[in-house]
Amino acid sequence: MKFSTDKTIRQFLLPGFALYLAAGNPGLAEETIKSESATLGAEEMACTMQYDPVCGADGKTYSNDCMARVAGVDVASRGICADAAACSEEFEPVCGLDGNSYSNECFAEAAGVAVVSQGLCPEIVEACTEEVDPVCGVDGNTYSNECLASSAGIEIASLGACTVSGCPEIYDPVCGMNARTYSSQCEADVDRIPVQRTGICDVTNCGKVYVPVCGADGTTFANACEAEAAGITTFTEGACNVRACPRLFVPVCGHDELTYGNACQAERSGIRIRHAGFCNSQGRNCPRDYQPVCARDGNTYSNVCLMENAGQELAYAGECVGH
Repeated sequence: MKFSTDKTIRQFLLPGFALYLAAGNPGLAEETIKSESATLGAEEMACTMQYDPVCGADGKTYSNDCMARVAGVDVASRGICADAAACSEEFEPVCGLDGNSYSNECFAEAAGVAVVSQGLCPEIVEACTEEVDPVCGVDGNTYSNECLASSAGIEIASLGACTVSGCPEIYDPVCGMNARTYSSQCEADVDRIPVQRTGICDVTNCGKVYVPVCGADGTTFANACEAEAAGITTFTEGACNVRACPRLFVPVCGHDELTYGNACQAERSGIRIRHAGFCNSQGRNCPRDYQPVCARDGNTYSNVCLMENAGQELAYAGECVGH
């Protein structure tokens, strides 16, 4: 609601001016208040949150004389009503059912207002529209639009709806160190899989790692990349017809110089473990740090270590441009 400049000035200066008049002529102050109230109209009044209590003719305490006038109640006296005189001045604000904040619960009760919540009343925000433009909140929930997320006090993680995993529904593929393509960095992080590089895994050059999947045709493949290289796009994790191992990716190097997703997968394959981590043929055990670099193959790698493990040379620091 907009107000003209002269009305707005009167709204904010009136309480102080009335107090000044009251010192010498209480009757004149009361007449001034009533006159201005009639001029502005209750529906146009804009009261401040200043706490300068007055006792209304209805026996209720109001935060200030402006709030009393908006309620259509005459001011009987300055200060709190007699039945609130016993309230302490301790500031433990509460929000009343009338939408006003009170210094403490005692004052709210003295004003005959039920308390709806502890703390100051929240600011009134503009009602959100029903427009459907989904966003994913940091709480993992999808909100119909940005306004509804903000109204719920939730920060926005990303545009678009959240998936079952809690990640935003976007397609920005990355290739994990388990030779599997994930739709985004977030999806890989949910599985706790270090990302080798951006983009889908290269089916012509799959990583030498054993994290078996069972294809829809009943064939066991060493990893998801090799299944896709064979034209199999539907598969489940774990080898076919074998008791599944934990889904944890804690790589170990077997005596056959092949890296296994974890110790269980090596043992189920009948391979003794040489040492923890990737085999030398797979490269060094790289940190999970994200310090992207662009390699000469045109792919972005999460850090220099992963790029070198892929046998690539550095083109420049940062993500590849145009890829």
